[in-house]
Amino acid sequence: MRIFPQIVNLGLYDAALVHGNVSSTKPRRVSVYEIEFITENGGFSYIGNQRFPIRKGCVICAKPGQLRHTDLPYKCIYIHAVIEDEELSALLHSVPDFYTPSAPDVFESALNGLISESKLTKYSSSIDIAIKFLEILSLMFKASQSSCRETPNLHKNMKIIQQAISFIDKNYTQSINLDDIAAHVHLSRIYFHKLFLDATGQTPHSYLLSKRISAVKFLLTATDKSFSDIATDCGFSSQSYMTYVFKREMSCTPMQYKKQLNNLSQT
Repeated sequence: MRIFPQIVNLGLYDAALVHGNVSSTKPRRVSVYEIEFITENGGFSYIGNQRFPIRKGCVICAKPGQLRHTDLPYKCIYIHAVIEDEELSALLHSVPDFYTPSAPDVFESALNGLISESKLTKYSSSIDIAIKFLEILSLMFKASQSSCRETPNLHKNMKIIQQAISFIDKNYTQSINLDDIAAHVHLSRIYFHKLFLDATGQTPHSYLLSKRISAVKFLLTATDKSFSDIATDCGFSSQSYMTYVFKREMSCTPMQYKKQLNNLSQT
C-alpha cells in the first residue's frame, strides 16, 4: 500500500525576517525532508561536513538525521514533508544534498503551483496537493539522474572552490589577491575566476571583501581598536580604502556604523 507524503510546512523563507542581523543559524538536526529552491544568492549552506555556496536557482534536499546550518543571507521557497513510503524515501535519499537543476524556472514554477494549490483549501483536496508534490519529486529524481552523470567534474570543481574558500577564510587578513588564490588551487587566474563565479555567483574578490567587511563589523562591535588598526587587522591596505569599501557595501561609514551600534545599546 502506497502512503502519500505529508507536507507539514511550505512557503517563502527570508532569513533576515526570521533571524534579523544574525550572520549564521545554529546547527540543528533535520527531522523531516527539507526541499528548498534558492531564490537569491547568499552565504553558505552546511550539511554534515559539506559546505555549499548558496546560489540562485539551486536546490537543497536535506534528509532526516542530517546536521545543517546556514551562513546568511538566505532566501528560498521551501517544502518540509514527512515521507513514510519506503520507495519514495529511498529515491529522495539518492538525490544530492545540493544541486542545480537544468531548468530551474520549471522547478520554481512547480513549487509556486504547489503553494497556490495549498492555499485553495476549500477547492483542493489533500490528493490534489499530494499530486502536485509528487510532480516536484519527479523533477528532482530526473535531475538527480542527470547530476549523477555529471558527478565527477562537479565534485572536482566543488572541491577546488572549497579549497579556495578555505584559503581565503584563513588568509583574508593578509595581502592576498586573485593570483595568490588561483595559485593555491593550481589554476590560471582567468579559469579560476570563471569557475568561482559560476559556482558561487560572486567573484573571488567580492568574497574576499565580504570576509574583510564582516571582520570589520565584528571589531567595530567587540573592540575599541582604532580604525587604522582595524583596517590593518582585516587585510585592507589603508584606512581610507577600508572606509571606501565599507561605505559602498553598507551604505554608511565605519564611524556611522559604530555610532548606530552605540545608539542601539543605549536604547
